[in-house]
Amino acid sequence: MRRTAATTPAPSCASTFETRVDGARVAFSGGLGLNTLGAAQASLRGSAIRTLDVSKLDALDTPGALLLCEWRRGGGQLTGVRADHKPLLALIEELDLQPLPAVKKPARWYQLIVQLGRGADMLWRDMIELITLFGRVSRAARHALLHPRKLRPAAISRHVVETGVNAMPIIALMAAMIGIVIGYQGVAQLRSYGGEDFTINLVAVSVLREMGVLITAILAAGRSGSAFTAEIGVMKARAEVDALQVMGLEPLELLVLPRLIALVITLPLLTFFADLMGLFGGGVIALTLLNVEPLQYLDRVRQALDVSDLMVGLAKAPVFAFFIGLIGCMHGLRVRGSAESVGSETTHAVVKAIFVVIVFDALFSVLFERLGW
Repeated sequence: MRRTAATTPAPSCASTFETRVDGARVAFSGGLGLNTLGAAQASLRGSAIRTLDVSKLDALDTPGALLLCEWRRGGGQLTGVRADHKPLLALIEELDLQPLPAVKKPARWYQLIVQLGRGADMLWRDMIELITLFGRVSRAARHALLHPRKLRPAAISRHVVETGVNAMPIIALMAAMIGIVIGYQGVAQLRSYGGEDFTINLVAVSVLREMGVLITAILAAGRSGSAFTAEIGVMKARAEVDALQVMGLEPLELLVLPRLIALVITLPLLTFFADLMGLFGGGVIALTLLNVEPLQYLDRVRQALDVSDLMVGLAKAPVFAFFIGLIGCMHGLRVRGSAESVGSETTHAVVKAIFVVIVFDALFSVLFERLGW
């Protein structure tokens, strides 16, 4: 006949812990462990305390035993140690407890080199991933063009409304403010030379060639690019993208391609709208500071501008739109299942999209000047 030994569960160190101070003597009762270590340390901080009574301790774990042994090494006296606690205390006493060595802080020049190397590696990986996604999107676009039903016009129209129509108020406000600022500063700087009339030329050329498309692209990066990253990122965190793949659907055709097509359509239109609002802001300055009537202002704008000035700004817009959407979708697909990852990737998408827009704008400026446009 086999007998089964009954085991009695050890008392938990999370039980009630009490301290009683009587002059130079302290008594612990209850459970001394990790959860009650703070209260025990607070009761032993008095310099006059010399004796610690642990006869009423019901439970003791390793952190509590470390505290008692440290107290004993510091000259304190333990009394009433229970027999079932002595092996643990003896084991702790035999340990050669040494403080952890201080971590040597690397030199600043070494930290700088590490950060530069890490940044270069991240930049290289981003470029490779962006080129890879560009190829995949190009293949998906070719497949969709060969099979027009794959274009999903309903999704494209919805994103056109979200990225274009809903963005018109903020685009109008920002473009008009930019026109007013350029016009005001132009009048303030040129008046001392007697050339304030050329402010109209300054506003017209700068808005159509540079500021209109640049402000529109930056706002699109902060508004639409971040929305692309957040939407796709949340779907990735909820495993909805994986579910699409399991169902045999291509996420690029469903999620990425409609957003890219919509943004490529809307950004040139928003750029043209921003150009008009920027010229409107310049007209307000011309009317208030230069006393130029609206018809005279329009005639001066017509004389100052050429068709190439308008086309230069509009030619940049589709390129900016494509890379803004591509970067936003790329970071959305990078999300790894947490809210922190969604926020981090959204921030990175906006920063990188704005950086790419400014870099491409500088390259376009050099290119168009070399071409004489």
